[in-house]
Amino acid sequence: MSNETRKSEAKSAKTVPVKFRGHEFAIATEYDEWTVDFLESLEEGKSVGIVRGSLGPQQWAVVKQMNLKVGDLGELASAITAALGFRSSGESAASSD
Repeated sequence: MSNETRKSEAKSAKTVPVKFRGHEFAIATEYDEWTVDFLESLEEGKSVGIVRGSLGPQQWAVVKQMNLKVGDLGELASAITAALGFRSSGESAASSD
């Protein structure tokens, strides 16, 4: 699937799936529904805030039970930002074009 197709699907759906280590997480794509803390974490590239903010309490509990290391959490945060159409934490695809 192309990057553009994935971005288009993410924008039209209310959630986008992110698969990580045998789990599938549903990430909200409705920007107006995001918390300010989550948006700040995206802008600042803070892995814990990105993961916790995008997943919500129930899915965050699953991540905590996975006993991930810091590098693993960074990998999950990168997968989440990519699924939302960001090239990297703190930079949207639109901001660099």
